[in-house]
Amino acid sequence: MKEKENTNFDDIKERLNDYILYLKSNKLIKTNQDIVETGLVAKSNLSKAINGDPKYLTKSLVKKLTNHFNEAQRTFEDIWFGQGSVNIKTEILPTNDELDSVFNIKNRPHDEQMAILHKDILELKKENEELKDMVDDLTLKIEISLAPILRHFKLKADTKEKQKSSSSN
Repeated sequence: MKEKENTNFDDIKERLNDYILYLKSNKLIKTNQDIVETGLVAKSNLSKAINGDPKYLTKSLVKKLTNHFNEAQRTFEDIWFGQGSVNIKTEILPTNDELDSVFNIKNRPHDEQMAILHKDILELKKENEELKDMVDDLTLKIEISLAPILRHFKLKADTKEKQKSSSSN
């Protein structure tokens, strides 16, 4: 006897979103952009699928995702038909032991500790540089948007150079 196909797109959408959350919680991806960067689906199409648009939430997309992320141990059937969907939800949140093993590096070999710390430092440096760039961009945009107001009131902008020269006096 053939299994009844559960094609309620709201349910499939929920299972797809649970699957993506599972991928994130198991560090297979960090963001949805990581899925886009695999080349499996365009960003706008993934967004529409995640939101449950039947035109984009297709069997083909789900098969591509489950085949590509096969280490997630989820099948097309789990998501499309709802088989095994209970496991996806219960496995999303890691146990305390799993959290300890991920975040606690005390009991790991020295080389592994150093590699983890080095990786974390590089990620933080990259994030810091990105934040600096964002601040610089926003500062420039603010200065540009305030220029007409300053001209109107015949005021001069306080630039970084002026601040540096006045602080050195």
